[in-house]
Amino acid sequence: MTRAGMKSGWLALGAICLLVPLGAVRAQDAPEADTPISPYQQALLNYKNANYDAAHLAIDEAEKAKPNDPPTEILKARILIEQHQFDDARHVLESLDGNPAMTPAFEEAHKMVFGDLCLRQRHFDQATKYYQMLLEDKPDDADIILKLVYSRVGAGDLVAAGKYASQLKPLDPINPAYYFAKASLAEATGKSSEADEDIQTVRTIYGITVTNRYLKTYLQLSTSKPKDGLAPSASPPATNAPSKAL
Repeated sequence: MTRAGMKSGWLALGAICLLVPLGAVRAQDAPEADTPISPYQQALLNYKNANYDAAHLAIDEAEKAKPNDPPTEILKARILIEQHQFDDARHVLESLDGNPAMTPAFEEAHKMVFGDLCLRQRHFDQATKYYQMLLEDKPDDADIILKLVYSRVGAGDLVAAGKYASQLKPLDPINPAYYFAKASLAEATGKSSEADEDIQTVRTIYGITVTNRYLKTYLQLSTSKPKDGLAPSASPPATNAPSKAL
């Protein structure tokens, strides 16, 4: 199989699992058997299964049932991002500013989705700012560090990307961030075969399920050609600037 074919296969597998955790997922999101499922729960299940149109319909119903609910709005923003409705996703996230129901956990998820939105739009410097804010509170979070690696690689700042990558552990028993960071740096420096070996290492150590969960974001960012028809941009409009008051 060619390398291009291999990547296409990885992307097809990885499309059903997302790198970023949902963050503020409530306890009732896992209904017991025979318990009627709520619109929010239906939206969450469809989102996790990459059924984004169905997820959008369900989250709209959840929004009607509980307006201005932070977890609902955060999930809606994630769904909109997957549908490439980036302006709408930003509007939803901005609507949470000043919401009295925002808890520290929801604030964290809010920043994460803002960072992921910027990363998806290839606004790499802006994404870096959000992830750096998150890292201040969670300095050892491997997933946040990995996203910082992706952001700095995307911005062409391989020195900073390498410094972040050096914080990751190759023998982490549950998180493959080290190998994805290593693959991202290898890909950025033209070492495609080495990058492929790193991904295969992840499959060997962590299994297919964990590998696929991380592949989608990696593959979206691992080639020089922008995804989603977007041109790279390191300097989004000033109105997109993050704030500590998120």
